[in-house]
Amino acid sequence: MTEASGRHGSNGLHLNGATIMSTPTDRHIEIARATGYAGVEVRAERLLDAPGELRRAASIVRPTEVWSLNGIQVRLRSDGALDDEALDLELAPRLEICQALGAAYLLIVAPRIAGVGVSTALPSVREGVRRIAERAAAASIQVAFEFLGFADCPIDTPQLAAAVVEGVPGAGLVIDSCHWHAGGGAPLGDFPVDRVAMVHLNDAPAMPPSEIEDADRLLPGLGVIHLRDLIADLRSRGYAGPWSLETFNPGYWLRDAGEVAREGMAATMALLGYVGTAQNRRPTQLTRP
Repeated sequence: MTEASGRHGSNGLHLNGATIMSTPTDRHIEIARATGYAGVEVRAERLLDAPGELRRAASIVRPTEVWSLNGIQVRLRSDGALDDEALDLELAPRLEICQALGAAYLLIVAPRIAGVGVSTALPSVREGVRRIAERAAAASIQVAFEFLGFADCPIDTPQLAAAVVEGVPGAGLVIDSCHWHAGGGAPLGDFPVDRVAMVHLNDAPAMPPSEIEDADRLLPGLGVIHLRDLIADLRSRGYAGPWSLETFNPGYWLRDAGEVAREGMAATMALLGYVGTAQNRRPTQLTRP
């Protein structure tokens, strides 16, 4: 178990709200609880400007049940400079949501902005992460940064994500299997696995990785991503969780949310090689993928 993975008290499988995005947050929490997930990642898209939904979720949530709020994006201006105004405007309400639900983490995602190169974007994104981390820490909330493998994202590999958080105290990292795949799917190499705070698991269809969008995502095992290779790479250097099921496929949103949650759990836990339910704080590992 890495230092980052142990902070929240659960290394099990979490249900990200993007997998059942059309489901209200309170119902999302109830479904995850009933289905045996260790906890949830809730979505800013649902909770911003939705005080009623936030109140309902806050009234039923249990301590440590919400691992994170997803999230806030570091926005850049067309010249690659940090958009300070957007950061200030968007951060405060997200921190309030984290506090209301007891979320341990606020997830930060890389910008999508075509035409801005890595050398220009990197210092600006690092400064954005640093500012968010400082303000979150003052509210007793941790942060973790996620790279995006999209063609229009200048921070599109694990190594570039590591460069972003280097020198930012307390900032963790998130690896998403779809973004890892879209960014080339290379071995992690010298990537600082000890700073990984969460791993998002999902799959993708057989299509050019550079063309993949969030809506293309599939449940684990239904696509072409070398998920077992990624998991084995992480485990070989001590990562034991937490994990999260995160798809954005609108087709899943049209189905019964409980059914999707159960199907996703079965697929993901089989991939991870664990016995029992994801609620088990220390699941028994059968085989290393």
